[in-house]
Amino acid sequence: MVPERLHSNTEQLFDQKKKNDDTMEISLNSGPLVSICIPVYNAEKTIGKTLSSIINQKYKNLEIIVVDNDSRDNSVQMVQSFHDPRIKVIQHHVHFPVGEHNWNRCFSYACGDYLAIFHADDVYLPDMVSRQIETFRQYPSICGVFTQGDIIDENDEKIGEFQLPPEIRSGIPCTYKDIFFAALDYADFLPCPSAMLRRDAYSKLAPFRYDQFRSASDFDMWLRASKYSPVAILNEKLMNYRVSRTQGTNVLNRLRTHESDFFRVMDYHIKEYLQTDEIPAQKMNGYDLLRFGDLLIRTRNSFSKRDWKEFKTLLKDISWLKYAGIILRNPTSLYSKYKLFKYFRTFKVN
Repeated sequence: MVPERLHSNTEQLFDQKKKNDDTMEISLNSGPLVSICIPVYNAEKTIGKTLSSIINQKYKNLEIIVVDNDSRDNSVQMVQSFHDPRIKVIQHHVHFPVGEHNWNRCFSYACGDYLAIFHADDVYLPDMVSRQIETFRQYPSICGVFTQGDIIDENDEKIGEFQLPPEIRSGIPCTYKDIFFAALDYADFLPCPSAMLRRDAYSKLAPFRYDQFRSASDFDMWLRASKYSPVAILNEKLMNYRVSRTQGTNVLNRLRTHESDFFRVMDYHIKEYLQTDEIPAQKMNGYDLLRFGDLLIRTRNSFSKRDWKEFKTLLKDISWLKYAGIILRNPTSLYSKYKLFKYFRTFKVN
């Protein structure tokens, strides 16, 4: 026979668990409105999986805004086949050749307290939005939350994973300098389609400045966001980032012989917001080695393209003595940069 006292305690535990579950369900359904914006262009092969993953988020108080950039395939029809009242389709009949310009269209349609621009070919795990909202609640002063994730190919096979710099602590607010100094060593480590920002931050910081920073305009946005107010990065795999042969970033990486747009952003921020003497020498050495690695990638690309004139020019541009000196002074940095550029190759599909 179960003692009456034990029976009573067991009932209390079950009652408390039910209350907690009920509270969680109410929280997931009645929390702040989150605007999920999905810029789309010719994404009929992937938009279905993306939308399904967003519809099935545990956090339910969403508006899902699909902003079509005059697609020529069945993307819009695919979206319209989903019968969810939270989905709104915005069709544009003027095509923007630059995807980031379509991203900028999203801001005027969003009504939520928080706003995320998710990609039309990525897949989001069920806890993605709820974990971001939990983090905003934990740290009310932050303006953005990022996550980590796996990298997948066209067949949904895992080919890599995002890596957080060791000096960045998971879920702890990071300042502008925290993010910037880590980027001097590890380049852009913030997964763009994982970003969720407070709407007031986007209102203050918009637009993405593509005309100035090209393909790195998203990284410029995240740096400016961290300057506006701290951001948090969750070291949790809450999304699958897709890399495909036709993806713009991948095509660019395979053909690029110009300097990475990442350096436009970093050089601008060094000039505008930081004094060189504020940056530790070891960090600047790390940044120089990133530029050296980029030069080697560009030289290899020009060789692959049989662009001999560009190949010779790039070889002449490499300050071999300067970079050799940095490596000799910091021999361990060579191995860390090797691992970093090996990681970057994950984003290149031949």
